[in-house]
Amino acid sequence: MRFLSRRERPVQKSRIRESLETLASTVLFVWLFTNHVAQATEVPTESMKPAILPGDHFFLDKVAFPANYPEAVQKYLPLRSVARGDILAFWSPQDREIRLVKRVIGLPGETLEIRDRQVFINGRPLDEPYKVHVDSNALEQRDNLAAVKIPENQYFMMGDNRDNSNDSRFWGFARREDFIGKPTFVYWSFEADPNASPHPTLEDRVRRLASVAGHFFSKTRWLRTGSLVR
Repeated sequence: MRFLSRRERPVQKSRIRESLETLASTVLFVWLFTNHVAQATEVPTESMKPAILPGDHFFLDKVAFPANYPEAVQKYLPLRSVARGDILAFWSPQDREIRLVKRVIGLPGETLEIRDRQVFINGRPLDEPYKVHVDSNALEQRDNLAAVKIPENQYFMMGDNRDNSNDSRFWGFARREDFIGKPTFVYWSFEADPNASPHPTLEDRVRRLASVAGHFFSKTRWLRTGSLVR
């Protein structure tokens, strides 16, 4: 049996310490990156189709969005610009446990109206090349909305799939302070159930993992990898 000399022991301890410091730095970087810079996110519904499909996994740019920081810090953050047409993630006004992803349609101070599926901003029709309609039947609450003025620091949000989206037409406005981030690009896309529950049980999670494990190659949408969300 060979024993370590006195010279070898400090070297070994130094290497272990360096490894632990490297590991700690990596963990800290990953934590900071995923919690305050870019977070992996998924949309389980068809409300943003075709811009975002059910099963699309994308990174969420979280820098300077107020809902990611304590309230005491929010007033010191740089003002993140929000423009019409931006796709943003935010906390649902109906359920604070659910994150929604919709497109900004109406800005603070504007008057918005919907007539027969056509959005009007301050009396002028809005050109929306991104929207789709899959239902030929017109519904009063879904396809029409009386003129409403958007309050300060609030936004009118809608899904691109207008016939299958729970958005501002039904629950009102999204507050600026509830914005979480902006989707950037898809890093993985898997054909998922568009009717998945927003509050999955343990059984749902296990079933989902089993489906991914069994159909990873056949149900992965390879051509969507790296595509920008816009």
